[in-house]
Amino acid sequence: MAKFDIGSNIWKMYLLNFLQNLQFFGAVAVPFFLDWARIDYTRMFILEAFFTFCIFALEIPTGIIADKYGRRISIALGGLCTAISMLIFGFINDYWAFFLAEFIGAMGFALLSGADKALIYDSLIQMKKEKDAKIFFSRYESAGTIGILFGFPLGSIVAGSSILPYPETLPLTMIITGAFVLLAFFVALTLDEPKRKEKMKDFVKEGIDGFKYIFKHKKLRVFALNFALISATTFFMFWFYQSLLGVIGIDVKYNGFVGAGFNLFSILLLLNIDKIEKIFGMKNTLFYSALLPGLFFIGLYFLRDVYFVLAAISLITGLKMMRAPILSDFMNRHIESRNRATVLSGISMLERIIITILYPIMGLLADFSLWYTFLFLGIATVAFSLMNKIESEHID
Repeated sequence: MAKFDIGSNIWKMYLLNFLQNLQFFGAVAVPFFLDWARIDYTRMFILEAFFTFCIFALEIPTGIIADKYGRRISIALGGLCTAISMLIFGFINDYWAFFLAEFIGAMGFALLSGADKALIYDSLIQMKKEKDAKIFFSRYESAGTIGILFGFPLGSIVAGSSILPYPETLPLTMIITGAFVLLAFFVALTLDEPKRKEKMKDFVKEGIDGFKYIFKHKKLRVFALNFALISATTFFMFWFYQSLLGVIGIDVKYNGFVGAGFNLFSILLLLNIDKIEKIFGMKNTLFYSALLPGLFFIGLYFLRDVYFVLAAISLITGLKMMRAPILSDFMNRHIESRNRATVLSGISMLERIIITILYPIMGLLADFSLWYTFLFLGIATVAFSLMNKIESEHID
């Protein structure tokens, strides 16, 4: 048996996250559906609601697979499913085929969700560096963000190129994305499975108990709800920023560069988490990183200046991504190794439930007024940040 190489495990996870986040389609997703697939916003959001519902339904089963059969297997299968999903989108222009692609993609997302961070955290335990988990999680998130930083502009260039007549260039972004995710699948196969103290005996019961544990554990419940609620509302900026840019007069060919810009901002935040914590304190960092996105959402209703819009997009998305590794660190401290992936998947389920509920509301509001949509998201985000505030006793 090959010797366990914890150092190799960590950098391979960074590489894997980079490859999986080379989302060449990301900055042209809306034109892909509108111009190439010829579907309206209503059917687009039905597809996305279906996607998030599938993730919700698959989170616990796939988390159990990761805990029982290994994080490596779960991560590898997740990459394979995601690649297949992208290739279906790229090669088949059929609305019902898109539902199949969304289901397979949701399975891939759910297989990866929880398993990736569980593998990193268990590796750090074996390395005796779990106290520095938030630093490693930040680097992991940064690697994925760098992938987006490259993928978004390149995807816009491909979509706007003369390789094929527009809009036939749009599915190329899906095909290229699928190819790189397939490469991530092969990287995942080389991972080593960290040792765990316990094996699951009754994995169905353990899976259910893992989800229940979120609500029984007081501190974990606070972190989980804070993460899920704020992450769900700020998530919608990733969908609406393309429409927002169009409304203020920015050409679609610049979408990828704006996307790269706000992802670069998030990288700077992630790489300076320790400095931010020292300046503001962890309690204030978590509170204001939840409150400020809500205030900027509300600000978009009143201020439509190009500079404020760009600042709002960057801050809302950047703070969303910055909060993830911090809260992952705190949540992992309250989860046992044997069902860590299951509990983390349960937390992701909470976020997906909220997003699934919000999708039809966002669709109706966006069809009526994009500005009312931002006002709604702002009020909801501010309310969630105040109702589920993380206090000092939760952190200590």
